[in-house]
Amino acid sequence: MKTFINGLSLILPTALVFYLLVWILETTEHFFGDMILLVLPKEYYITGLGFITGIAIVFFVGVLLKLWIIQKLRDFFEALIDKTPLVNTLYGAVKDFFNFFSNLKNKENDIVVLVSLPALDAKIMGFITSRDLERFKFLDMEEPVVVYFQMSYQVGGYSLFIPKKNITPINMKTEEALGFIMTAGISSNKKGESK
Repeated sequence: MKTFINGLSLILPTALVFYLLVWILETTEHFFGDMILLVLPKEYYITGLGFITGIAIVFFVGVLLKLWIIQKLRDFFEALIDKTPLVNTLYGAVKDFFNFFSNLKNKENDIVVLVSLPALDAKIMGFITSRDLERFKFLDMEEPVVVYFQMSYQVGGYSLFIPKKNITPINMKTEEALGFIMTAGISSNKKGESK
């Protein structure tokens, strides 16, 4: 039985990742392929052209976003979206989700912290997401920071204002800490853990 479980533990994650990659490839190919077929005769279409076009468009948009005029256009459309009920909530949630995870990789090393829970004689791992809390001066708290706590096996989490004295930075990469938390500590990658 143990041999079967070991085999399953390798096959299942690999199959899920493979399935997700195939789904992304097929969806991208289908979406952009249909766009290409509007201007290109079917006999000239090569499988994979849709996916390549998708990557090229994403890259091109990234380059365009460096231009001042494109940034202003984006700001204008985002302002319109902000005034549209329901759409603004969905758009904001998706944008914030991607921004959070992309910003985690760009932040300084002391973002991964342990927060003391004296009542339980325990500590919980989280990520400092904000140190500049000028607009929260009304908080009756000494040097507060915002710490985000990711929930294991979940997309969501929660943020708490915590006094700086209650947190301890640990020597752990954000990607590794996120993997550790997301798998409830089951993650087998122990490299870079706090000594």
